[in-house]
Amino acid sequence: MSCPYALAEMLRQLYSAGQAKAADVLLARCSLDGLQRLLDESSAFLGARVRYAVVEHLRHRKPLLEETALSTMRAIASVLNAWLHDGRRLAIRAVLREFSGEELRELAALPELNDEVATMTGDFS
Repeated sequence: MSCPYALAEMLRQLYSAGQAKAADVLLARCSLDGLQRLLDESSAFLGARVRYAVVEHLRHRKPLLEETALSTMRAIASVLNAWLHDGRRLAIRAVLREFSGEELRELAALPELNDEVATMTGDFS
């Protein structure tokens, strides 16, 4: 799989858990390019709610947000860390399952990623 699939799964998990505000923060942290890739690469995987949220976010995105946007990988890492503290390990595993082996190594190497989450990446590579 790939990073856009992981982002789509993360958004699906957030909306399923009733965490629309957290999903909005995640969308704001992602780069314009990352969100466009999400729509282009994984449109079949996206549910109607997630697709609608991404399209609306892109439509209303302020240009200033692009200056502070993170890579998709870093944006995902911040949510994974939060989920770990909330005890949502199954949600973490569902997202990690969507990454390719190379992307998992890249994610695990991020200095801001919690060590426990980095260790979990080894289960999927």
